[in-house]
Amino acid sequence: MRKLIYVIAILLASCYDDKGNYDYKDVNTLNVTMDDVYTVRLDRDTVITITPRLSQTLQDNEENLKYTWIHSDINYNFYNLALIYGTDLDTVGTEKTLRFHVDPSAGNLKYKHYFRVNVYDESTGLEYPVNTTLQLTKPYDGAWMILHSKNSQTELGSVEYIGGDIVVEDEAYFKSSGKRLVGKPLCLGQYTTVVKYYGYGTWNMFYVLTDVPDEAGVYCQWERFAKKDSLSRMVAPMAKPGFDFQRIKLMDGDGSACAFLLSEGGVFYQTPRAGKFYKPAYELEGDVKFTLASKLMNTVLLYDEAGHRFAYYYNTDDSGMLYYDPLRFNEGWENWDAITLIPIRDGSTVMIDPNNLPADQKVLYVGTGYQFDFSGTGVYGYALATSGDKCFVYEFNLKGLISSAAAAFNAYYQINLPESLDESTCFASTPSYNGIIFYASGNTVYRLDFKQAGGKATPVYTHPGGKAAKMKFAKRSIPSGDLFAAYQFDVSRSLGVSFDMGNGKSEFVVLNLSLTGGIGSDSEDYPATQVYSDFGEIVDFVFI
Repeated sequence: MRKLIYVIAILLASCYDDKGNYDYKDVNTLNVTMDDVYTVRLDRDTVITITPRLSQTLQDNEENLKYTWIHSDINYNFYNLALIYGTDLDTVGTEKTLRFHVDPSAGNLKYKHYFRVNVYDESTGLEYPVNTTLQLTKPYDGAWMILHSKNSQTELGSVEYIGGDIVVEDEAYFKSSGKRLVGKPLCLGQYTTVVKYYGYGTWNMFYVLTDVPDEAGVYCQWERFAKKDSLSRMVAPMAKPGFDFQRIKLMDGDGSACAFLLSEGGVFYQTPRAGKFYKPAYELEGDVKFTLASKLMNTVLLYDEAGHRFAYYYNTDDSGMLYYDPLRFNEGWENWDAITLIPIRDGSTVMIDPNNLPADQKVLYVGTGYQFDFSGTGVYGYALATSGDKCFVYEFNLKGLISSAAAAFNAYYQINLPESLDESTCFASTPSYNGIIFYASGNTVYRLDFKQAGGKATPVYTHPGGKAAKMKFAKRSIPSGDLFAAYQFDVSRSLGVSFDMGNGKSEFVVLNLSLTGGIGSDSEDYPATQVYSDFGEIVDFVFI
């Protein structure tokens, strides 16, 4: 942590033409220092204390010192602005140690506060001003949450980045809440929404799903994992018959607008902006079993294994405030869109039919692709399939899925089967990389450049043992502004990987990648490659 050090020394000397009878009088001087920034993780009503460090050249005690703490939540220059405009300064303390009360439930809570302490030395009449900043952070804001099973106990761990330090907990849920999860771990999900039922504002809360319906649901990480809603209530009454609470395998809300659940049985459920889940209709003939799905911003790309075809879902609901109320279900307004086949428009590739795939192709992955412009629909979707010694990548244009202004199925690539890629491989992709899908086989993570002639698989990282079990990028939509700035890496290029180490143990690895898809550079405080042990069998993880 950088320090701000203020040193004021006064040398009094008399200088005359001659005589050499100069008298020197030592004057007490102070060194006053504070940290540049104090970062405090705020999870409860608290009094934050800041004590300046100081030393004196002549005094043995501090009886000669007086303190005045002044405060602003505007900017660094608040003191000078007050002097210029003649406004009053907010005095918040007159003791050496500042005691500043913060209530996290306050409606006008500010997360950055600026202070100046003026230390006045009565023995010399000199004042020593020192500035500092208090940065408040929400608990687990820009953190990885890890759902795992350790010694037959379901645990929710975390990797958290706080003021230049990495804090790792294998059981963050119990440490914060004092409670234990009792259900079998299924999956995690993240979905930013606006719901007055959960509180006012835009909430970056997350989903913890176990096989206990009343336990599964929405949790608020900065309120010591308070459960805001239960999955047992969130499933719409018209969708509850046949809803298998014990077999949810995927929850995805990354991107924008709406989210979805996917069950092990191949059933797809969608939610609008509030915590409600409906089973949408589909305009697909024959048997249907959705085994793969991924958000593409505000749309979902799906693979139907039974029909051996791709499909998509786009929620166009415009029901106003009812859209945000989780306590009111209205299927006619919120669930009238259907899952449909990939539209074949002008400009679509004719090499293959995405609605009737070759019987010999095995589809292994669907995911978000490259973001080619700054619009909310300027993103591709990728799907990967294999057959024999060949690999096939489908590229879908989100603009073309929801509008006739572009081709929906705009590219198809056939390459040689990459090294070690098989049906047990796990995959990940992100809008930050064009023509690249990452995959992990065994203990190695690869970068697959599928647009390169013949395809090229390049090893990115090899773990010392174990087998990769799951991969996810922190975010598959590029955040605006300085969101997650404390994380110190580009979250759309931050790849999480879990490795099964055997004997019920897993290791969690974070790879912060470069612009070209290799391992990137270390940040100011954190290494680009991070390895975390002490987890049980990792079931899922999510960045929140």
